[in-house]
Amino acid sequence: MLSTRSLSHALNTSQNIFSNGINVSIEILIYFIVSIACLFIGRKVLDWITPYDLSNQNSTEKNLASGITLAGFFIAMAIIVHASVSGTVDYEMFSFIEKDDPSRFALLSAELITTAVYLFLGIVCLILGRRSLDWITPYDLNKEIQVERNVGVGAIEASIYISIAVIIHGIIV
Repeated sequence: MLSTRSLSHALNTSQNIFSNGINVSIEILIYFIVSIACLFIGRKVLDWITPYDLSNQNSTEKNLASGITLAGFFIAMAIIVHASVSGTVDYEMFSFIEKDDPSRFALLSAELITTAVYLFLGIVCLILGRRSLDWITPYDLNKEIQVERNVGVGAIEASIYISIAVIIHGIIV
């Protein structure tokens, strides 16, 4: 037979599990929203660093080379987002976190700030990678993708994005 104390302990434990499950679900939702926003921001950055209209090239012109470039960039962004959300956080550098009893909100805030910094640096590295590819190729990269629809050049650009992202992932994680 269960005592009142055992029953009370069991109820408290189930309430804690339920409360913890809600908190974790909220954190997952927040990270999901942040990740989708990062992909959107990354797409806007790609539009900014690409001199031709990506949307037009992919939808209206049905340019496969441009589509491969875009796909490579999205894969690279996903790799960087993964590294950002799974990277280490140095909680001691955030003064708003209490050392003795840090709140869950304070820890989440520090993690989101760290994620944003990693993502910003990742996007900067992708931009520098695109510019470097422009400088080192003996041909006009944009013309080869936009006008000539050179799938090979689109694949090279996509692979540069993905390679940079894998390197960034290795550094962060």
